[in-house]
Formats: sequence, structure tokens, C-alpha cells
Amino acid sequence: MKNDGATVTIVGRVAGNPQVAEGGTGDRVTFRVVSTERRYDEATQGWVDGAEYGVSVVCWRSVAAGVLGQVRKGDPLVVIGRLSTRRYEKDGAVEYFTEVRADLVALDIARSGNRFRRSTPEERPAESVDAGPSGAATDATGTHEREVELVGAGEPAF
Repeated sequence: MKNDGATVTIVGRVAGNPQVAEGGTGDRVTFRVVSTERRYDEATQGWVDGAEYGVSVVCWRSVAAGVLGQVRKGDPLVVIGRLSTRRYEKDGAVEYFTEVRADLVALDIARSGNRFRRSTPEERPAESVDAGPSGAATDATGTHEREVELVGAGEPAF
């Protein structure tokens, strides 16, 4: 991990399926993570939801390839990265956009139930890959098979 900015750790759920975005310095994968504060309420003697926080996450190179192949909407994740704020002008006004540049994205197996499990070679389907409803290739388990080549030199300099 790099140590050149404000490092954050976000524990939350994926708000939408990751998307490949083309850029001047190469392709990147982006998605949003929503984290909900949990706190203990003395009055009710139980845990309650607090404020929600959503942030865009940008991934490059091997992190991007891993996210694209494994992460889906609703998955519980842990994201470690650096805050990055971009400044731009829109309609004559200066605006800011803050995102997290991911150094690490991990599936949170403690909160995933049994969604993630390693299969043995005997358990893997031997059937051919078919196109799913969205046109993405899926196997017999409904898992999306994606072959996407990410191109470019890496992160932009901004």
C-alpha cells in the first residue's frame, strides 16, 4: 500500500455492479460502497442503524481485474484506499468530487453467509457457458464469467 495520502478503511456493501470506465491513462473499474453506522441504543437495549455513507471506489490494474471478476451488487466488502478529491468547474462554479482509490478490496466473509465458498474440481460444472439475460456469459451456477482486458499504464497523476 502506498502512504501518500489520507488512508481510509470502509466496511460496507456494494451499491451496484462494478463498471469498466475508459480513461486517458488506462481503464479502471469503479463501483459505489455504502456503509451504515451501527450503534447501541441504551433506550431500546439494542443495536440500531445510524447514518449512511456512500462513496465511489476506483480500482486499477490487478485490483480492478479482481473486483470485476468477483464483486457484485450487495456483496459485503472491506475497502482500504486513499481519499482523492478532484476539483472541476461546472457552469462557472467550482465543484469537488471525492472518491477512494482502492489499494485493497476484500470480500467480508464474516457478513456474507455462505455465498463465498471454494468448490472442489468435482463440484465445478462441466457444462458449456451460456449467455445470460444481460448478454454476459454465465455458467450453470449463474456466475458471470467476464473476460475483460484492462489497458493502460495505471493511475492518473491527478
